[in-house]
Amino acid sequence: MHNVSRVLVVSHCLLNKGVRWWWEGKPLDRNIGLANEVVAHALKYGVGLVQMPCPEFTFCGNPRPSRTKDEYERLQGFREHCERLAKSVAEQIRNLMVMGRRPQIHIIAIIGIKRSPSCAVNSAIATRNGILRQDEKGIFIESLEKELSVYCQTMPPFLEYDFDNPDELTGALEKLIM
Repeated sequence: MHNVSRVLVVSHCLLNKGVRWWWEGKPLDRNIGLANEVVAHALKYGVGLVQMPCPEFTFCGNPRPSRTKDEYERLQGFREHCERLAKSVAEQIRNLMVMGRRPQIHIIAIIGIKRSPSCAVNSAIATRNGILRQDEKGIFIESLEKELSVYCQTMPPFLEYDFDNPDELTGALEKLIM
């Protein structure tokens, strides 16, 4: 792929774990640094990284309690906040794809966060009709997919990073990057 610049669009906490939810009692070391596996793959294959904003941090800051998707949905203004951020990120992705001619910019994937109420691709934790579910998109990812559908004829694939099982993502990245 000569003359092509390959890029991963990543959730903010993959490059800055300091924005992950934290409050007294949670080990601080889980919120320091970056997700080594994603950065190692980017370095190994010469892939660029674009960092998306963290909707939860930019809305609530830290410390903040752990919340489910439905608890964030009930926070007044949070969904609108995610929609504004998603619109901005979708425009940035569109500009990269359309304006990047030489080299052409190719978005390999958009990487969300497993179990995140905002950035989960298909594993957000929510309670629906009293039943705990783990099979929904996060609020921000829902909005981003909607916005990207306006800009993109071909949607980049969405993947999830699991902080509890980081190697899970590397196989999927290998297939896309090669």
